[in-house]
Order: sequence, then C-alpha cells, then structure tokens
Amino acid sequence: MIATNIRRLSVYLVLAFASVSGALVWWQVLDAQTLATRQDNPQVIATRRSLPRGSIFDSQGRLLASSVVADGISRRTYTDPAFTHLLGYASLRFGATGVERAWDDLLTGRTDPNPLRDLVNDILDRQPSPHDLTLTIDQRLQDFAAAQLGADRGAVVAIDPRTGAILALVSNPSYDATGFSGDPATAQAPFEAVAAAPDNPFLDRSRQGHYTPGSIMKVLTAAAALDTGAITPETTFEDQPSEEVDGFVVSGFTIREHDLGNVAPALWDLSPATQVSSNIYFAHVGLELGADRYLDYAHRFGFCAGLRIGTDARGLPVDPSYVSARADGGCAPFRDDVELASAAFGQAAVSVTPLQMALLAATIANDGIVPQPYLVRDLRSHAPTPTDGPSESVLEAYGGGRGNPAVSSQVADQVRQVMIDAVAGPIGKPYAGAGAVTRFGISGVETAGKTGTAERGPGLKPHSWFIGFAPAQDGAIPSIAIAVIVEGGGSGSGHAAPIGGAVMAEWLKLIAAGG
Repeated sequence: MIATNIRRLSVYLVLAFASVSGALVWWQVLDAQTLATRQDNPQVIATRRSLPRGSIFDSQGRLLASSVVADGISRRTYTDPAFTHLLGYASLRFGATGVERAWDDLLTGRTDPNPLRDLVNDILDRQPSPHDLTLTIDQRLQDFAAAQLGADRGAVVAIDPRTGAILALVSNPSYDATGFSGDPATAQAPFEAVAAAPDNPFLDRSRQGHYTPGSIMKVLTAAAALDTGAITPETTFEDQPSEEVDGFVVSGFTIREHDLGNVAPALWDLSPATQVSSNIYFAHVGLELGADRYLDYAHRFGFCAGLRIGTDARGLPVDPSYVSARADGGCAPFRDDVELASAAFGQAAVSVTPLQMALLAATIANDGIVPQPYLVRDLRSHAPTPTDGPSESVLEAYGGGRGNPAVSSQVADQVRQVMIDAVAGPIGKPYAGAGAVTRFGISGVETAGKTGTAERGPGLKPHSWFIGFAPAQDGAIPSIAIAVIVEGGGSGSGHAAPIGGAVMAEWLKLIAAGG
C-alpha cells in the first residue's frame, strides 16, 4: 500500500511539474508576444517610459521617427506629418496608435523575432535592444500625394497590385504628434489642441473614414455580373434609353439618372454605359445579378469584414466596408430591390473606406486576385545613429503573400478594358480623362479608371472619388492602383481624378528614374 501511494505521489509530482513547465513555456515563449504587446501590462508602460524606441524609415532609408532618452524619459520625434496617421504616435500619457502600437514590442525590444533568443534574454536579464522598421512607402510619393490634397479633407491610398505593398497612405488633415510623444508632464496641451481642431485630424480617413462611394462602385457591380454570367460586355437593356429621361421604376420607387450633360441617351452596352456612368444601366445590372450573388462577390472583394494592412497580429486594422450597411454593423441582406438597384451604382446604404476601394482597383489590375496589403517591409537591428540611415542587418523581411481570387482573369481583363474606355473613350474622356497619366508627361501609357460623384443629401456637396491603375495597356504589368476621395469635392472628374492621375504619374516617373 505504501509503495502504491508513493508511486501515485510520484505520478502527481511529474504531472504537476509538466503542467508548470508547460505553462512557463507557453507564457515565456508561445504567448510572449501577446503578453508583451498588451498596453495595460505594467512592464510595457515602464519600458516605454525609460527605453529608446527603434527608428522608422521609409523605403529609401529616410528617417521618419526616432527617439532619445533624456532625464529618464524616452522622447519621440516625427519628421513628416504626412506619415502621422499610418505611424500613429507613442505617447507616455496617451498610449500608442498606428504602426507605433502594432509594432510596439519590437520597436522597444521587449520581444525578439527569435522566441528562443527572447527567452535567453529573459533568463540572463539582458537589457532589451530596440529594433528598427523599414516601410514600403517612398517618402517622395507620400509627400507628393499629400501636396496634391493640399488643404482639402480626404485621403489618398496607393497600392502595388502585384505585391500588396502600400505605396501611399495619406489622410488629411494631419497633425504633428511630437509634442505629446515625449514628457507626459507637457503632453496634455498639444494633445488637446489636436483634439479640439476642426475636421477631426485624429481620424485616419484612409482606413477609418466611411463614405458613400457613388459610381466607383460600378466597378464591383460589373465584375460580379460578368463573372457570374448575369451580363456580357455586349448586354443592353431595352427600356434603358427611355428610362434615362423618364426614370426607372423599381418596386414603386423611381430611380433617376444623374445629369448626362451633352450626352444623349442611347441603347448602351457595358463600355459606353460605364463611360457615361449610367445609374439606370447599372441598376438593371444589379437586379440581373441578384441580392445573394451581389453579397457573395462583395465578400470576395473584402467587403463586409475587417481588413488588415499586414498578415499577422501586428497588421493595422481597417474598418469594414459595407454594401448594405446596418446600424448594428455587417452586410445584412438587402431590404428590397430598390436598395439592391441603388447599391449597384454606389448609393443607398453603401459605406466604404478609401483603402477598400484602392483594393478593388488593385484586384482588377492583379488579374482578379485580391492582393494582401502590407506596410512594413523589414525589421532591422537598431542603427545607433539613425540619421545616417538604417542598419544593414535585416532580421526579418515581410510581404503581403498571395491573395484570394475574386473574379477570373478573363473578367478582370474585361473590366480593365472598360475602365480604360472610361478614361480615354469618346464618351468617358470628359468624365474621367483628368485621371490619365498622359496628362502628366507619361507618354505611351494607358490608364484604367473610374470617377465617382457620391451624393450625400440635400444641401451637401457630393464627395469626389477616383479609382484606377497604371500602366493598363495590353501586356503591361500595373505597378500602382489608387483610390482618392475629396470630401465635399463635387464631381469626381473635377477634383479626385486629377489627383489620382498626378500621383500615378509621379510613381511611374520615380520608377523610371530608378526608384
């Protein structure tokens, strides 16, 4: 009996030791990142106060953020307000946002890319060393995009459709976070000044701003309808010419056309209907597609669920975009055919972010594959003198990975051609021709694009939209896809399209000059 009890006790002791050891391994190795990144962790707070943070550089090695420790306080300096919303801030008083929050544990060195090395550092009680980040964004393009927006409220998002690398992520108005990213004793006043400023500078309009998309939504409608076979590029609707004048009655509600200017109504197929941006035509397309299939393709393109800029837990969250938004969130079923028909041309309960619409353009440019956007290119050893550029020691390199198909490559090619016509076609040029990169000194390169003039209600000036990509001609590999919104900017052709064309042209010039 005694021997049996001893054996049982031995088993219990072994199991208890294994449990404790397993928990230690879990906490110190497997779950170390989660513990290290919790903003309410006392160690996180203490570390942020007294240790330097790693520097952040643009894709060409230009310094964007750095810190020094003075009087026991880590003081952060930012060099360019055009990067504020994506970098965020690291404030001892107000916490961290943006890249500063998502990569906080690596910037401060509290964790290491190698979890075993991280564990050894803990055991030996080594002082953590910060790490530096290199972004995918070239400061020259970011500053150029910000200058194009000027004093207008809005956003510019540019993506490399082949890789998902973010090329520009601009939100305006912006602010300088340096004043409240240092001594907490002096942080309150500059923080409150930004909070009290008009037009909500703290809002990152590129990934958190919600807007009615207007006619740029017709790109999704066309792609979904072509992919399902609901229409072909030659599809026409017999009553559409008369409905351009008299209205299209759907379930007792009359859908009216926007002002066509000098364009006379005609029996249009997909290309001229897109060039003139006919709401009536696309209302018919939406009804042919049907509610269930429309929602299915919205999900395929990334609507109705939260996106991330990055592939892991450190990615920046992007607010969901909806094609049938409800107060409680999510893409609920369409209430009726009126809502479906209206959503098909970008009105009714549709609510989108600029990042989502840039991703829509990038998907068409990428043969129907939705690229996975990412912002941080690599992690490096800390450069002691960051003004001399980043360290050559790359610890980890990042990418977006291959995304999921939304539509077939054949359909993407059909939509690409329609978007080229929307910019350069005989009817489309007055609407979206301002987005052509040839207007900015880029010869021999075609642009695919679509403008949007998003109605907001009585007494409110419409939002101005443009989405597009370049180069778009047969055989070319697009290197930039873009979305531009100017809040209350009026027509898409008047404000957003010239900005989009200029930014795409600038990127092509930078590439031609060797980066």
